Amino acid sequence: MNLSSCFWLILLLLVSGPAQVVAVPDAPADGKANAKAAASAPDASYTLKPDDVLELSVFGEDDLSTTTKILKTGEAVFPLIGAVNVGGLNLDAATTRIRGLYADKYLVNPRVTITVSSYGEQWITVLGAVKTAGTFPVPASGSIDLASAVALAGGLSEDADSRSISVIRSSGATSVHSKGQLTGQGSAVQLRAGDRVVVGQSAYVGKSVTILGRVMRPGPIPFPLDGNLDIIRAISQAGGFHELANPKKVNVSREGKVQVIDVRELSERGGSAFRLQPGDVLTVPERIF
Repeated sequence: MNLSSCFWLILLLLVSGPAQVVAVPDAPADGKANAKAAASAPDASYTLKPDDVLELSVFGEDDLSTTTKILKTGEAVFPLIGAVNVGGLNLDAATTRIRGLYADKYLVNPRVTITVSSYGEQWITVLGAVKTAGTFPVPASGSIDLASAVALAGGLSEDADSRSISVIRSSGATSVHSKGQLTGQGSAVQLRAGDRVVVGQSAYVGKSVTILGRVMRPGPIPFPLDGNLDIIRAISQAGGFHELANPKKVNVSREGKVQVIDVRELSERGGSAFRLQPGDVLTVPERIF
């Protein structure tokens, strides 16, 4: 290489400057790390309750890390800021409150994380016309639907009033639901710790009507628990008409008043039937030849 060539090579190196090295972060081999982080993230919608145990961490402030239990008052004690009422708040709201308290007096733009390390045991009560009444634990999620609560109690008993399922909230508010809301729509009725479910007993338990005269089995007929009993069905349960019966003039005595019903006509024409009430007395006369 001649002298001229060396001169131009040195000049080129001086103009271009030193070489720069750019660090490129390694790409993750798969999404497992992200999935793990997402799985461990707290449920921000969870509502905090007494006896829940919280873990507090503040980025860069290891001395503020602590584990604390929510008291019956709804308060939990944290370093520096003391007792803070977090009961009834979800994790998002509780974190915002605590971050604000630290930022107000002690830290600049604190990065606060709160997680629930264990859940306080909570209960609901199911009473009344169910197979196994009692007190049952609420899942860690903090809620349970009405259908699941009744199922925990073994389901409705045979004498239950399917239209009288009362939910009495811990706040005192009361709502009434039907059996239909236990199938397919049960999740629409959410329960919380401290709520009570009371299933009413059918008003027709122990009730009956009495059939006298020309039927095959005269005597009392138990009233159905759903309250639906018509005259044709009642006579059928009494074994049907005797061959000497006069089905055109069946007397129905109710609270001192007597009504004559043509059961044959009702049976032949169909349509709406004559509905009975508990305590009715039916008398089927003998036909006159």
